[in-house]
Amino acid sequence: MKKNCCIVKLVCVVVGLAATVCSSAAAAGQLVNAVYVFGDSLVDVGNNDYLPAPAPRARSPYGYDLPGRPTGRFTNGYNLADIISQRLGFEKSPLAYKSMLLHEKFLLVTCNIGANYASGGSGILDTTGNGTLTMSTQIKYFKRAVDKMVCLPSKEAMLSQSLFLLSAGGNDFSAFTGSINEAPAYIANLVSTYIKHIQSLYNLGARMVGILDVAPIGCTPGQRAGMPDGECNEVANSLARWFNSLFRIELAGTAAATMPELRYSIASNYNILTDMMANPLVAGIREVQTACCGAGKFMAEKMCGAEGTGVCADNHGEYMFWDMLHGTQATCERGALAVFYGAAPRYADPVNFSTLVTMKKKKKGSLVAEQ
Repeated sequence: MKKNCCIVKLVCVVVGLAATVCSSAAAAGQLVNAVYVFGDSLVDVGNNDYLPAPAPRARSPYGYDLPGRPTGRFTNGYNLADIISQRLGFEKSPLAYKSMLLHEKFLLVTCNIGANYASGGSGILDTTGNGTLTMSTQIKYFKRAVDKMVCLPSKEAMLSQSLFLLSAGGNDFSAFTGSINEAPAYIANLVSTYIKHIQSLYNLGARMVGILDVAPIGCTPGQRAGMPDGECNEVANSLARWFNSLFRIELAGTAAATMPELRYSIASNYNILTDMMANPLVAGIREVQTACCGAGKFMAEKMCGAEGTGVCADNHGEYMFWDMLHGTQATCERGALAVFYGAAPRYADPVNFSTLVTMKKKKKGSLVAEQ
């Protein structure tokens, strides 16, 4: 009964609010000064296009449903960084940092625009990924910009009014080759390292942080293709749940101790996608197991764009997954609505993104919503 209740809440967010939220986002104006994005392929908008091999690149047919494709995004259209930015009143994600021209970097250091530092294939750990921008490197690039910033009324004020969006962890589990007995130590290291990254951003001026937790990685088409009956890999899912739970506990404690002005929201990619899979038709999704782009079992035995792969002929918006790992634009749109307006703590903890961006500065350990 509790699970069905959660699904109903998600459906209300996705279906009932979609029309009013989509029509009002742009009219409401920009809710934050800028957006700064860090993480992996769920939010990369083209940094990997400027990296040499073996960094993965989102070549055609990625970007299939956007003009001028491909766009460096690992999906058919806009990704979560774009859609979250749109909810905040921007046209799309800030530019990929690696793509910025001189005048754009000037706008960055005068606090007129944000930047997207995310790199597909990267993770929380520096050892995750092959040729990608590690999260440590991404933060170093951001520090270079911060060191040069001259902003009005002040650098500190402008950064405190900006959203820092983070997405990481899934690739770290793909890179994990240890036994289940080694998982606790690995997860503990992931959590502590991730919090150190957040602390580094806080020290550089971040005060408003939105975090996407690890999705149900065992239910991707790529994982299903390797299972005997095409079911979800519950071992992988249990590791994701374990990480998500520990991360919430440790971040709350560390924030209280060393980041007193931090306001944050941890969006539950895990619960949002799990509930959409449980009742896809009501959420507006027809296919939740098979990818739209790829080849073989579940269209997931070859990565989208590789030789011998193809794209589904059906409406791409009816698919949850674009390739063996990444959601479609439609999935991102539905997920972002739940992130912004879904009930806490099921879909965001301790508050949703909508509440986060309307909060005043933290005072004496409490968060106060704008009146």
